[in-house]
Amino acid sequence: MSDGQWPVSDEWEMLGVHWHGHVEEVPMAVAKTRKERLVALPDEVLLTPQEVAAWLAGAVKAAAGLPEDANFGDSVSVWVSLASQGESIVTGVRQQCTVAADAVTDTECDCQSEHEKPAVARLGRRRRS
Repeated sequence: MSDGQWPVSDEWEMLGVHWHGHVEEVPMAVAKTRKERLVALPDEVLLTPQEVAAWLAGAVKAAAGLPEDANFGDSVSVWVSLASQGESIVTGVRQQCTVAADAVTDTECDCQSEHEKPAVARLGRRRRS
């Protein structure tokens, strides 16, 4: 589904990605790089673009001390759209924290025993159990 302005695709399924969520209490300018984050255990493992957007919104709200019902306008739609294309997303609260959702594939994921991976393999085929 899509709202037109921010299209949502199924490309993430074909790429076989899931996302590792990381929150750092430092400004974006000095936050860890993607490469550095990939060797650390994630704060959260996200399996769908909708989970990515909801987690990013929740993490930013918590860091900024915003109420649960704070409205992010188009940001959530943009995040769902980007994640649906298999993209990583890094955002944050100015000079306070950095929130990252790194898209990772099976070959990049080094924490197989730490979390359950999604049941979608490359080319959109379901994994065999």
